[in-house]
Amino acid sequence: MKKLDVDNSERFCVFQSGEHWFGVSSLFIRSVVLRPTTIRAPFSDPILKGICHLQNEFVPVLSLRALMNVEYESAPDSEKQMIVMIGSQGPWGLLIDRAVGLVPLETSISTFSDGDDHWSKVVIGSASYSSHVVQVLDAAAVNQYASTLLNSFLLDPVRNDHISTIHASAC
Repeated sequence: MKKLDVDNSERFCVFQSGEHWFGVSSLFIRSVVLRPTTIRAPFSDPILKGICHLQNEFVPVLSLRALMNVEYESAPDSEKQMIVMIGSQGPWGLLIDRAVGLVPLETSISTFSDGDDHWSKVVIGSASYSSHVVQVLDAAAVNQYASTLLNSFLLDPVRNDHISTIHASAC
């Protein structure tokens, strides 16, 4: 009887956003879908692209590009897919350009964390895949980082004064 070789290494969802390559543990991935129609929240931070209705649930949709604070020209095929992640508060979506697949990665853990650069706390390491350097992300840290940015955006007094002025002039 032939013994089956089972690869017990952890798999990562490898995906691309612009020229950047990323990986997230498959344990946090529910699915990868085509970009759904989203409803934009008025006066929201660009990180929050909106809310979508997916599989009988309302899912907040975040922009990876906005989270990274990377501004590069959007190609027509940019952010056409969404990774649906499993979070502590429920599912959430992350817009990406394209998912490559679930692959095993040998991750070099990063101990570098720049106190001023919060994105460095989201990247837990790097790996190599098909001649590309892949930044391995901590899905829970991405979610927490986005929540922190959105909360600070909502609590910004300059922003709130601006919205109050708009609301008052509309009435």
